[in-house]
Amino acid sequence: MLDPQPPTPKPRRLAPLGVALLLLTCRSERAGADDCAVILDRIVALELAEQGYRDPELTRRKQQEFARRFVPELQRCEGLSLPPGARECIARAGSAEEISHVCLR
Repeated sequence: MLDPQPPTPKPRRLAPLGVALLLLTCRSERAGADDCAVILDRIVALELAEQGYRDPELTRRKQQEFARRFVPELQRCEGLSLPPGARECIARAGSAEEISHVCLR
């Protein structure tokens, strides 16, 4: 008997992505394509972890899926300003909300 497929996890609060990308306002450093990809990847990883998914392969696949889905948003992100210390804050953030409400303000 085949095991049923587990439900496909969907980061339920991708609104922080939109907020995070819009919050990159007049500050010191400009976001490059890599910065924008890191922000999206980190948000996806944190959202999946909050939902109880801890499989690194699943996380990688979902990050790739959302990178394809959000190409226009990622392109708009490039060149926007990053607040001082944003990269370090994003790397140590414990939630997607922390990224949007603390790291990118």
